[in-house]
Amino acid sequence: MSHTIQTHIPYPSALHVTAVDENGQRMSSGGLTIRPIHFGGKEILCGAVGGVGTEPEYRRGGLVREIFTEMAAECDRRAVPLTILHPFSFAYYRAFGFERVADHRVLEFPITALNFVPRYPDLIRCTGDTHNTELAQVYNTFAADGRHLMFTRTPNHFPTGDNRKKVYLSRDGEGRPDGYVILEIENYFSVNRMVSVNLHIHELIALTDEAMTKLLGFIRMFEGEMETVKMENIAMIPEVELRLRHYMHTSITILPDIMARINDVKLFFESVPYPAEAGTFTVKTTEPPRSPWSGEKTNGVWRVTYRNGTAAVEKLPDDTEDYDFAADIPALTQLAFGYDSYGYDYARHTEHTEWRTKAPDFFRAFPRRPAGIFEHF
Repeated sequence: MSHTIQTHIPYPSALHVTAVDENGQRMSSGGLTIRPIHFGGKEILCGAVGGVGTEPEYRRGGLVREIFTEMAAECDRRAVPLTILHPFSFAYYRAFGFERVADHRVLEFPITALNFVPRYPDLIRCTGDTHNTELAQVYNTFAADGRHLMFTRTPNHFPTGDNRKKVYLSRDGEGRPDGYVILEIENYFSVNRMVSVNLHIHELIALTDEAMTKLLGFIRMFEGEMETVKMENIAMIPEVELRLRHYMHTSITILPDIMARINDVKLFFESVPYPAEAGTFTVKTTEPPRSPWSGEKTNGVWRVTYRNGTAAVEKLPDDTEDYDFAADIPALTQLAFGYDSYGYDYARHTEHTEWRTKAPDFFRAFPRRPAGIFEHF
């Protein structure tokens, strides 16, 4: 199959890769955008992969692997330690070194289930871009509070000009922004009137318990108009679920969502935050055999020594047998995100790992944290 791989940089932080046939027709393509995300309270660079697809007649020919090879080289060139994507198939992208690290968590409940908080009408309706700086400040402050994955946002992100989604800002007693909610009313026309169905909460961010109470109280202002509240994703803010009381009336849907992979083991371990308490661990890593990523920066034995929030990373000889555990890149990525792991007793069941110690200093440095992304990139 004769084809050419073309790369294009539409703007400085992005790469678009296309496979074309001898007539210049698209066969396969994908995009990479490099953006800062939050990892446990610190910003690190991340490659977000999106729009990967191949025309049906050209599938199963290795074109996506070639596209990922170009993306991997770009991440290497720009020193990007992590890559993420929304998978269409977890097994497919696992072969490329990706693994599940976050889910999309949806809550649905009758609006009357919020009767444990007082109604609160005094939020500020955001129109135009007047409040975008405050909205970004609230979002980024929240994301930096030990969360994983949430992109760093600029003020121009917020959809205050969107006629469907409405944005409401909360301020504390001293006038400082402390939360916001983005919502949308779902209704339909029946006979001679509009009938309301779901109140969709697209984003709900609160910096304090008081702000959370106000935002939930504002949602109560829709009682009598709306029947059901549907919170589209609270994976990164489990505090919402902790505030609900009528559990029997709440439907919780978990949709497997984000996959990630570590591109450069040394760079990743040097980029993320650590506890103030000193610790050390040694891990042996391997790149999956079919991965388009080069194993130069992902195969090896790595000793990580940390204290006061930072770490020194040393690559040991490949034949070193003195390591706490071994993991391939998908498994290591999942463990580093703390996805559904509470320490050695659970993590030891992770596929493609070998445990020689309980690695307490690793799990102290990489605990389970809330993780998720509102955007579909």
